[in-house]
Amino acid sequence: MNFVATCKRGLGKLQRKADDRLKRRTEVIRLKEGGTLEICGLSKMAKEAMPFREKITREEAKAVRTNIKQTAALPVKTLARDLYFEELLHSGMYLYPNMFLVVNPFGEAPLTALILFETEGSCGIRVTVPGKIQETDFVYHLPYTKYHRIPVVGLYPNRKNKVKIELLNEKNEVIERRVVPVKTKALPMDLKDVIQTFKVAENPAFKNIMINGGVDIKTCAFDKQGSIRYYLRRKVRGYGIFPLSGGRFVFMEKEIAVPSYSNPQTSVYHDMDYLGRVYRTYLSKKGVHHTLEEKEGGNFLTGSNTMMEHTEDMVVEIDRETGENVWELKIEDLFDDKYKNMMDWAHVNSVVYYPKDETVLISLRNIHAVISVDYKTKKLRWLLSDVKFWKKTGMVDKLLKPIGDVKWTYQQHAAYELDENFDGNPDTKHIMIFDNHWAKRRKAKSFDGDPLSYVSIYTVNEKEGTVEQFKRFGCPKTRIRANGIYCKEEGHIYSMAGAYAENVKGCGGGVYEYDFKTGELLAEYGVRPGYFRAYEFAPDMEALAEPMPITHNYLVGHTKRPYKVEQSRDFSSCRLFKSRKLKYMVQEQLLFVRYIDHDLLKVYFVGEKGTYAVDFDDTYQTMEIFKNNEYYYSMQFDSLPSDHYEIFLDITGEVVRTGKYVEK
Repeated sequence: MNFVATCKRGLGKLQRKADDRLKRRTEVIRLKEGGTLEICGLSKMAKEAMPFREKITREEAKAVRTNIKQTAALPVKTLARDLYFEELLHSGMYLYPNMFLVVNPFGEAPLTALILFETEGSCGIRVTVPGKIQETDFVYHLPYTKYHRIPVVGLYPNRKNKVKIELLNEKNEVIERRVVPVKTKALPMDLKDVIQTFKVAENPAFKNIMINGGVDIKTCAFDKQGSIRYYLRRKVRGYGIFPLSGGRFVFMEKEIAVPSYSNPQTSVYHDMDYLGRVYRTYLSKKGVHHTLEEKEGGNFLTGSNTMMEHTEDMVVEIDRETGENVWELKIEDLFDDKYKNMMDWAHVNSVVYYPKDETVLISLRNIHAVISVDYKTKKLRWLLSDVKFWKKTGMVDKLLKPIGDVKWTYQQHAAYELDENFDGNPDTKHIMIFDNHWAKRRKAKSFDGDPLSYVSIYTVNEKEGTVEQFKRFGCPKTRIRANGIYCKEEGHIYSMAGAYAENVKGCGGGVYEYDFKTGELLAEYGVRPGYFRAYEFAPDMEALAEPMPITHNYLVGHTKRPYKVEQSRDFSSCRLFKSRKLKYMVQEQLLFVRYIDHDLLKVYFVGEKGTYAVDFDDTYQTMEIFKNNEYYYSMQFDSLPSDHYEIFLDITGEVVRTGKYVEK
């Protein structure tokens, strides 16, 4: 017997029990400078917030009856907690220097906290979350008010963090201060030692870097020393999260998808903030993938799928309020048939709208191309790609003509137009692309075999239809994923190399910071499991200090819905089917069934007044690596007439009984 391992398991079990007890209770401690701090356990807080759900949940959702596990929609859970905090804040119970504290207030971001208190008069707040060195302090100011909701971000794991709260007068002078101890748990095992620090910049452009996506890592942020100061509890879809304005981001669900011809596509995603509050949940019938950028006005541009014998071949604009597609672009409409000989022939991996000329810039990995499209007409404006690759095709007249020695991109990612015009020519624009320089998915005879990947910047003259090489920053070969970021004020550029072809220094991905003028390497970090993209981590703390708006419009868009089966079959002889892989969940008027990719062909709702079905057999799997995926298939039953419905499944051609029902 391994005595040490057994002891560790025993101690771990005792620690979990202690943690559970702490979650269920409230602890009051006295602060050294005077006053008290009431620390609320997460489970107790969640229980206290439960009555607020009733005020938020839509009436049609309350009417659903089922023997399937029901869960509240994430916006309902977080808004209920937010309302509870707002009630506490205005209760008169926490008059400074008496405070309320909860760690991980919304259950999604363990290295965050929320502090509540009221002051007799209005004052400003300065918060300091100390780092191991001064340069890694998180310092931020919050507006003047009597009622203070103080979001705390930047905590270290497994530590009693000494968070300094300073009250400021109108001259920004400190009138009172307290040090609040905020105790956090250790990092989960899959985040321990994932960041390796190889070179630190003296003055980095980004004080903190957020990495996300990939397969084996949670979204997390680290400081210049490589210490993790933030992470999200749940793993996101492989594409990661996508930052929005106002301190928000989009989180794509990892475990809820729609079958496709290859990678199952995300069918549920959320508008969130860095405290873990979910403002709205979006549903997608054909899935979203790889990229999401905020369009002027707030709508989302993202990759989607035609599901017409091809996948990852469409761009859609999604209305921020309704979740419905308001603009669609089929990539196949822009090209001749030369390279439409693969199921995933285009592979959209970035899409950005530019309002100054109403254009959309799109990266298409599997045809080694970055394209500019007119938003209004949906016409192809130009094509940046290896001219030899398109020789003898109908696309030649759209190709940008190279001037000088142009190094073309291959299987590139993350194409962006820079705001700067480095040459002063009003007819040019500068396009930054992460050039993976990899040609194994789509062979190209002209591929030069260069052993590096690059952040490449091109000068495009749209008037003359030309392209020149402007800058190029090399890094280890990164076969997929990755992005580049230019930092104008600091004169730095980042190469976010997410997925090395072969491990480098024991890591699957890395972060490189360069001097833009000289190309000098200023900083280097390794990320052991690799990732999808990386960004600056700079939450909008004032936005996090605001209460959530109350809305019933928290679940929008649509996924698959049942249609009526005219010739009803006899379901009475169907056998009861049970499997450990088969799981069910109901959320409002959504049914989720978890099973193996493409093994669930249909879901039947058999009612007393009629039978309805949802089809999942409209695609088939073409890639071996995705065949054993398990995920939740999603469907809406809001359109069903009021009735009692037994749930039957078509599993690989056999219709089986589940013993489950929904009633509305």
